[in-house]
Amino acid sequence: MKSLVLRERKNLKLQENVSLNKLVLGLPLGRPIYLEGKMKGLIILPYTTIDKISLLKLVSEADYIIGVDGGCGVTYENKITPDLIIGDFDSLNINILEYYRDQKTEIITLEEEKDITDGEAGIIEGFKRGCTELLICAPSYYLETDHILGNIFLLSKYKNCTIINENEMIKILKAGNMILNRADGLKVSIIPLMKSEVKISGFKYDGIFNIDVGDSLTLRNEIVEKTVEIALINGEILIIQRFKSDSMI
Repeated sequence: MKSLVLRERKNLKLQENVSLNKLVLGLPLGRPIYLEGKMKGLIILPYTTIDKISLLKLVSEADYIIGVDGGCGVTYENKITPDLIIGDFDSLNINILEYYRDQKTEIITLEEEKDITDGEAGIIEGFKRGCTELLICAPSYYLETDHILGNIFLLSKYKNCTIINENEMIKILKAGNMILNRADGLKVSIIPLMKSEVKISGFKYDGIFNIDVGDSLTLRNEIVEKTVEIALINGEILIIQRFKSDSMI
């Protein structure tokens, strides 16, 4: 199922003076963030702060788009029609909800009192509709700590989910390996969620590391090669790649 938004990059209306070689979210416009052969779902959460060009790029690469509650305000402002909108809609203007109802967009209205968040409900519905991987557009994490941690740990509960905002990519690795590109950002943090053993190469500090919850040894390592590999030998780790340089830590 395709969104009403045109999915071809050539049809996206880019702002003037924006080069097609510009890094958007740290990703060259010509290279998809998704894996080939997958049904790609895009979830847009409330208060998503990704810029319009970057958001439209992600929309153009997605097969299925879900707006979650106040995230539908973001889709409305950017003239995106999701395939599904879901939430209790306590943070969405009623006029926007009525607009999407007039557009015959599928709407799932949730109770205000429930056992899961609107965001988790969006993840569940995405997988139910056949998505094999989900990219979750979230706000930069300067908001409430409970939402920060709640969203991040959903990545441990649901396989093949990635959080992205204008500053970073966040993913949890439970097995196997992950390849990252230097062009996407120079700083990568590996945070153990349990006692873990990880082998990394292509960084300023390479090697095999035994790390446990609370260890800061593998924070803000610098990519020095074109690509790097993170191979998890055992355990579970949180990976954060920064798209923009900053002065923190």
